[in-house]
Amino acid sequence: MANEEESRDLERAEEYEQTVSRATVIGKNKVELSTGLIIAARYADKLRRVALVAFSKMVPRDIILRDIAELNKQLYDILVNQMKLDKLDVVRIVVDAEYDERNQKINFSNMRIIRYYTEEECNKKYEDVVKQLEENKKKYEEVSKQIEEYKQKIKQVEDLLRALS
Repeated sequence: MANEEESRDLERAEEYEQTVSRATVIGKNKVELSTGLIIAARYADKLRRVALVAFSKMVPRDIILRDIAELNKQLYDILVNQMKLDKLDVVRIVVDAEYDERNQKINFSNMRIIRYYTEEECNKKYEDVVKQLEENKKKYEEVSKQIEEYKQKIKQVEDLLRALS
């Protein structure tokens, strides 16, 4: 099963190299990998393919697959456990990857996960914010009224103290 997936990824990687490169060279052995817009459930396949395209001429395939698998585990934890994304949520993942020849390892840094919202989700969030704003406005008015009442009481106490002096 793993060999079948690997060969499929290699075929797709070659196809991506010919059509749409999602990797940008940013230095010696350093590349910015990007999934492009993709549903969260497919990020791992896409990153693996992009990495295969980006590093295939300088890094042994087994190292690419090993290190991308580690990155994908980290991303899974972030996407599922921290960001609580659904598998159909649309994301773009961009990460800098640098091959360390001495240690034969790809090091990842500057990871960016961008989540995109549907118009429906945006409208719902907007309605929630407006509702919260209205509640805060009411609370503000109540507190302002209480402050005015306290100011009046303080003035009465000051007047009383002046009359007693």
